[in-house]
Amino acid sequence: MNKKQANKGKVVLFIVGATVANILLMAICFVLFMLLYSVAFSKFLPQEALIWAIGIAFLLSLLVSSLIYRRLLKLLRERYHLDDYLGLKAK
Repeated sequence: MNKKQANKGKVVLFIVGATVANILLMAICFVLFMLLYSVAFSKFLPQEALIWAIGIAFLLSLLVSSLIYRRLLKLLRERYHLDDYLGLKAK
């Protein structure tokens, strides 16, 4: 019974850590997309286009961070046998 508790603890810590990492990755992507907008398009587009740029940068950062997170999770599962470490059943 103690082993299951340890596995649940590992799973909870993994979920919290992965969530924090995903949010940080999304914030980094958002900043990079806004820098790209600033360098490439801010001189040509009117200032009113900034709200659209923020929305598009947010959606792109959500998409890109999710794709990177999935690939990283797949790498961890294959290379480091994350399912076994956390005590989960492999898919």
